[in-house]
Order: sequence, then C-alpha cells, then structure tokens
Amino acid sequence: MVQNCPITSIVIDTPESAGYLAIGNSVKILFKETEVVLAKAFSGTISLQNKLDCSVHSFEKGKLLCKIILKFQNTRIASVITRNAFDQLDIQENDLVQAMIKTNEISLATHD
Repeated sequence: MVQNCPITSIVIDTPESAGYLAIGNSVKILFKETEVVLAKAFSGTISLQNKLDCSVHSFEKGKLLCKIILKFQNTRIASVITRNAFDQLDIQENDLVQAMIKTNEISLATHD
C-alpha cells in the first residue's frame, strides 16, 4: 500500500454522498495502464499533475506494445506504451523514469 501518495483526482462525489471519501479514510487509486505516460530525464514543465518518480522493475517487449512494471515506493505500477516509444526511451531494468497520469484519468474507490 502506498502511504501519502502524491496523486490528484477529479471527484464529483462528496463525503456526504460517498462516505469512503471522508478525510482520513484509505482509498484505492485506479487508472488504466495505457494511461501511464513515461519520461526519462524529463526536465521541462508539463501540465500533468500526477508525476511519480519510479524505477523500472521489469518489462515485456511485444511487436507493437511493451508492458513496463515500475517500482514506486513499495508499490508496482504497470505502464503499456508502444514499442517505438519504448525503443526511443531505451528503457532498461533499474532505469529511473517518471510515470505521469492525467488527473481526469484517476478514479477513486473504497479501500476494503
């Protein structure tokens, strides 16, 4: 479980309409692995708010797509990117990368 994860999300519900949103409660953070953008040695300014410093744990290369398993704190995050992007980034195990996810792609759910 990720503690104090620096993630932002757009939420329409309130603690009154969805009790799990009350301050102090744990929530699940959900997003599609195809929505995780990767960058190496990124030094510019970007509008994406959810930026997580990760290391590459492992990867599976396909002909069209690649699945990269990232380590963020004590949690694994998956990213699926095109093979072309994977090759351009020259991703290797243990590389430091930044995983980025748009705020509107994050959903919250009750943590059971």
